[in-house]
Amino acid sequence: MPGKFFQTCTVLFAAMFVFAISATSSYAVEFGQAPLLDDQVKNGQLPPIEDRLPRTPMIVSPVDSLGNYGGTWHMAQLAERDYALLIRTIGYEPLLRWTPQWTGTVPNVALSFQTNTNATDFIFRLRPGMRWSDGKPFTAEDILFWYEDILKNPDLTRNVPDWLTCGGEAVRVTKSDDYTVTFHFAAPYGLFSTFLAQPDGVEPVSYPAHYLKKYLPKYNPNAQSDAQKQGYASWQERFIDVFGQPGSIDDPSRWRNPDVPTLNAWTLSGVYGKQDPLIAKRNPYYWKIDPTGRQLPYIDTVSFKLVDSKPDAIKLAMDGGIDMQERHISSGTDEIIARRKDMSSFTLIESDMNKLTLSLNLNHRDKTLRSLFQDKNFRVGLSHAFDRDAIIDQFMPTALPHQAAPRPESPLFHSVLARQFITYDPDLALDFFAKAGLVNRDSQGFLLMPNGKRVSFNIDTVGSSRFEMLEAVTGYWRKLGINVTPRDMARDAFYEQRKANHFDATAWGGDGGLDAMLIPINYLPISKDSWFAPAWAAWYLDKTSETAKIPPRTVQKQLSLYDQLKSTADTTEQNDLMRAILDISADQFYVMGVALPPNRKGIVANNFKNVPKVIPAAWSFATPAPTNPAQYYIEDK
Repeated sequence: MPGKFFQTCTVLFAAMFVFAISATSSYAVEFGQAPLLDDQVKNGQLPPIEDRLPRTPMIVSPVDSLGNYGGTWHMAQLAERDYALLIRTIGYEPLLRWTPQWTGTVPNVALSFQTNTNATDFIFRLRPGMRWSDGKPFTAEDILFWYEDILKNPDLTRNVPDWLTCGGEAVRVTKSDDYTVTFHFAAPYGLFSTFLAQPDGVEPVSYPAHYLKKYLPKYNPNAQSDAQKQGYASWQERFIDVFGQPGSIDDPSRWRNPDVPTLNAWTLSGVYGKQDPLIAKRNPYYWKIDPTGRQLPYIDTVSFKLVDSKPDAIKLAMDGGIDMQERHISSGTDEIIARRKDMSSFTLIESDMNKLTLSLNLNHRDKTLRSLFQDKNFRVGLSHAFDRDAIIDQFMPTALPHQAAPRPESPLFHSVLARQFITYDPDLALDFFAKAGLVNRDSQGFLLMPNGKRVSFNIDTVGSSRFEMLEAVTGYWRKLGINVTPRDMARDAFYEQRKANHFDATAWGGDGGLDAMLIPINYLPISKDSWFAPAWAAWYLDKTSETAKIPPRTVQKQLSLYDQLKSTADTTEQNDLMRAILDISADQFYVMGVALPPNRKGIVANNFKNVPKVIPAAWSFATPAPTNPAQYYIEDK
């Protein structure tokens, strides 16, 4: 992610204001709609197109050419816990969105925004006349409903998400009129606009008040009795069953009720995880148009075919069952294109900093393992104990050895964190194990802890390709006397164990390569996804949490530095603070890595148009959503 990302909001607003003014050109054109909707308008089932669009629709410029209406976009979705594919394709409509090139943010649901000089107040102007997918008006009242009745409601939201807090206090939201809202923070929050463009930034605009009020006692005195009549223990249980768990779009429960109105280009017609294929249909009230005034999306439906594994997704692509996709199939792109002459590829600029990160649970429930895992000597020994070059030659010949550190392309690249303890040296590894108190062995050659028990633990991952690499790493560890067992787990079980802190160690990907400041989960325990120290992260997020443990002073200093980083709007100071955080991370060596991932490829059918040739690849970017999938189209044959 370029350094331009961390521009001040004042500079961004100037560009956004010009963008908003240009959108008024929509008044000079005659609006058009998909032929699929013509009969519904003629029959009175839908209002005319001019009554379905906001006064100032958002104009989306196609990547290559104006499109034609119709067709189905086919993709492969894993049968278990793959709702991220929905977020990345049909579920990304925040107030501000990333530019397709990932160089900054632009208005999206918001028509425009501005901030005060010290970046504590962010004022958003909405689009008058904008509607939810059921045709009801979307206004500032919906955002206020989210703030007052969801975010501030302890019966639904136990903890305010960290990205909505600054200066030790949660955001305050007020409305000036039906189309103007202000987000107030207790301290300068220079990162707010960038956090708002991430996937979770859809939260403030995901709660249709007209649809959800009836489930809350504040608006419906019978909410509790209504819930009990339907077999629920409480109104809260009913609300969560209807809408999903509030707080983050990154939760499978948020995708199981297709009746909840949305602002997305396509709306689900079935239940995530049950229908096969899962179909999303065009939203007749979608609020974006192309430069000629035709309502988007171009494509009528999106189809998510359930598959059991990534190899099955690749096979589906080879059989012609995928039109455009990068998730799950990138390892088989060359083979797919060699097999299918009607397909080509696009490049994914990799943002991950590692192909495989390895993190011990420093907050393990077992005192003996916790003590061993927290001994830096043991972690350094493990890092020297496996041959990265040999593993790279076997699995990804174009990669480079790399620890869990920002990518070399990042302005936050930290050479010490990236390159320390990276050489393969079994004798040196044994020296570090000895410093950690591991000198004795049992009859089978396994190292013994001071209590006489074997050094034994599991390290878990999800996915066959990741597991194969993990097996290679743990093979080296076992040769040196570590009784480690790699496990390829089902996704649901994997996440449940981490949520409950019932796990030994984790092998995963490497978030934070180009977006280290936004996703620092491998550099300090700041998130539920900081699996190297879940109890320290819980302390940071909610000191009253049952799972929270007070971290050491060094870790607390890191967390304090990150709070300072969030609170400043000065990009130079932000970078300096993040470098100080990385200095501590290098000294502590929480997480080790294997290899720096090279760029990847996605596949696209030759008749599937307006997909950029190059797309950034990151969860924080929600690849490929910021490239505006609503402007993709399928060329008439």
